[in-house]
Amino acid sequence: MKAGYRLIEALLSVAVAIAAPISVSGPALGSEGEGQLRAVVIGIDDYQHVRPLKGAVADARDIGTALRALGVTDLKLMLNADADRATALRELGSLVARTEPNDSIIISLAGHGAREPERIKGSEPDGMDTVFLLSGFDPTNPQRASEKILQSEFMHFVKQFEDKGARVIFVADSCSGGALAREVDTRAQGMSYRSVSYSPIADTLQSVATRDDAFLSPEDFQRSIFLAAADVQTNVPEIRIQGSGYRGALSYAVARAFGGAAGFDKDGQLTAGEFISYVQQVAYQLTEGRQQVAAHHKVSRGIRVRPAGEAAETIETQRAIQIQDVTLVPVALEVPPTPALPARVQLPKIKDPVRVASLDGQSARLSGLTAHAAHVVVKPDANPDLVWDPSTRDVISGGDVIAYNVNRDDLSSIIDRTAAIGWLKLRSAQAPQEMKVFPNDKLHRKGEQVEISIYGVAGRSLVVFNIAGDGTLQILWPPDSDSPVIEKEKSEHQIPHVVIREPFGADEIVSVSAAQSQTELGEAIRQLDRRRNPLKASELIERYDGADVRVGLIGLFTAP
Repeated sequence: MKAGYRLIEALLSVAVAIAAPISVSGPALGSEGEGQLRAVVIGIDDYQHVRPLKGAVADARDIGTALRALGVTDLKLMLNADADRATALRELGSLVARTEPNDSIIISLAGHGAREPERIKGSEPDGMDTVFLLSGFDPTNPQRASEKILQSEFMHFVKQFEDKGARVIFVADSCSGGALAREVDTRAQGMSYRSVSYSPIADTLQSVATRDDAFLSPEDFQRSIFLAAADVQTNVPEIRIQGSGYRGALSYAVARAFGGAAGFDKDGQLTAGEFISYVQQVAYQLTEGRQQVAAHHKVSRGIRVRPAGEAAETIETQRAIQIQDVTLVPVALEVPPTPALPARVQLPKIKDPVRVASLDGQSARLSGLTAHAAHVVVKPDANPDLVWDPSTRDVISGGDVIAYNVNRDDLSSIIDRTAAIGWLKLRSAQAPQEMKVFPNDKLHRKGEQVEISIYGVAGRSLVVFNIAGDGTLQILWPPDSDSPVIEKEKSEHQIPHVVIREPFGADEIVSVSAAQSQTELGEAIRQLDRRRNPLKASELIERYDGADVRVGLIGLFTAP
């Protein structure tokens, strides 16, 4: 039996936990006494009558690849026009027919979602049905307006799977509209969202769901896990992930989890809660706090698995952060070589060059930049990672202003920052260190206070530093050269009372925790303090990486 299959079965199982560690060797799938893993995976970019998407097909292929790597053969992958309503319902019905007790079912959707008035009065608390739109959906044509699947219809199939003694993971990487944690700066190219709005018309859809199905919710199921990209009040953006292009953060995290990345705890015990926590944290970090994955489950049992890869001081942020009355102020771009660091190692392998654009389209303005990271100058409508506004000198990335009043020559360190953070996000997805910003992830204004919380660090060695919007590094923990180990009784480490002051923009708070000592890493990062060398920081994390190392990062966005 392959390791990943047993891992997924553990997440779904409500039976007695299996005590033996998972091994990459063992019986084949479907051996006596164990069910099969079966899946239907749908991804749609090419919508014919509404706005197309960029990364849903890549999401479906990624999840399909991860499942096939586990040895799954009963997998139906439907992309774009292949996923019409008749075919999708037929495949789900066929899957129900061949499902046996103890089977595990994966249903994964990536594409547009929407909200329509409920078809069964009183079935939805807000009177609105959630629907998943298919490639041929047309809101102006009664027949083509039926090219969608109702949430109640998915509940209908999940109930049938549970009635047959199977377990289900249902992944919906779409949304039905709403707001974002932070508004998007409109000067950069518009973001792509997985929802569309339209005025519903009478359609010809004949639902396969019964009236009872329409009143079902995830809370009514005992053997299933439901993951949604966001709740109904939140919009879901497509994001660029280094080396993977545009993607949905939920699907990307789920594919990594199926590949074994969620099993990073050294105790070897992986539960449904840990799986969900992994997916939520990775999606949260990939989207810079804009997306909160919604999860529902009653599954609590876990099994032993072999891990993959065998009152704080008051701190004030001014893009200078005060620690114990010592003010750390960013310095100029040109800095001397970092002294006493270990021998230079190869920089992290960054697949994609950073794409940078001038907002006015004058690419010549950006010629001859001296960034260390690979980069290419593109037009502002060519999906840039960074957009520089020469009139205001603001730098925009992913819909956020990350730095204000930036001279053209200072863009080099921001390009390096972008490459470093891209690599750190990929590393974090392998084993994330859980972090959150309180009270929320909105754009914070001058004088407001926030708090950074880092979880699950009791007895672990912890190094925390900040990468400011201009690329300047600042060490946040430990406050001196002492051993950076958190007390065993303290599972949460806080950076409290962070007061927002100028200069404004974006800070990326990075945490690295490990079971073993990180004194060398902490001291090496300390030697980068107040210097614009973010690539060196990622290089050091790569050098001192090891088993049971977790990396977390979270953005803090500010404005006057």
